[in-house]
Amino acid sequence: MHLNKALTWFIKIWVAGVVLINAIAIVRLFVAANSFWGGLGRVKAIYNPFDVINYLIELVLLSPAIGAYIWLARRHQKDRGRQS
Repeated sequence: MHLNKALTWFIKIWVAGVVLINAIAIVRLFVAANSFWGGLGRVKAIYNPFDVINYLIELVLLSPAIGAYIWLARRHQKDRGRQS
């Protein structure tokens, strides 16, 4: 049970860190730009829905949390199997 709690906290902290890194990146793009519209253009270029590279980088960045989530789900499944 302690490992389940630790995995849950790890997932929450890791995802929060990824969100924070993305938020800081967006703010830095706006700060480095000459104008608001220039910053918005840079953000739109990087977070473009068709930018597959960005999705892959985000997936790699989130992979420890995804792995921990899968591990936690399997532990919950084993716990339910033991109770039945």
